[in-house]
Amino acid sequence: MTDRRSAARERLVLVLAVLALGGVVVLASTQVFSTVVPVDGKPVPVTGQGVAPALAPLGIVLLALAGALTIAGRIARIVLGLVLVLLGAMVVLLTLPNALDAAAGTRGAVSTATGVIGHVTAVAHGTGWPLVAAAAGVLAAIAGGVVLVRSPGWPSGSSRYRQSANPGGRRSDPVDEWDALTAGSDPTHDDDQPRPPAVP
Repeated sequence: MTDRRSAARERLVLVLAVLALGGVVVLASTQVFSTVVPVDGKPVPVTGQGVAPALAPLGIVLLALAGALTIAGRIARIVLGLVLVLLGAMVVLLTLPNALDAAAGTRGAVSTATGVIGHVTAVAHGTGWPLVAAAAGVLAAIAGGVVLVRSPGWPSGSSRYRQSANPGGRRSDPVDEWDALTAGSDPTHDDDQPRPPAVP
């Protein structure tokens, strides 16, 4: 029982961590990544969404994935762990270039703001948000690895339901239940109690 509670607590902590990381990614997409100052022009703030349009959708997928982890079965959790690793890697690939070079990924937003298509002579000043988003991506990928390694030991909500629905922890067979229904019997009826007569 202690091991089961520990595994459930571990799953809860990981789900909350993925929720937080997804929230950070979505928040980062709305923040200014770079401020580009064209020559003889006004400064152009470029948000994370302008640098990487896919950043906010990736954060939303992380939020949804955290919810899915709470109800997923053993095989599904492994698949979700792999997806989590890929999502984290994508967040890093989208944000790290701007963290290393404040001008990276800003050309489209600057062209829209200035009306000049192509290269614009300008100076770019970065902020810390690209690093925050990239760090969230790294942590999301690590969380995915933890899911892959640890999730086989987590309790399954569906298995708990089956045990509570069947006295004595008996496992139900959908085929047997269907046959019982066809014969007019109640498949959930306790065998220790008398059954009502079947309907002809």
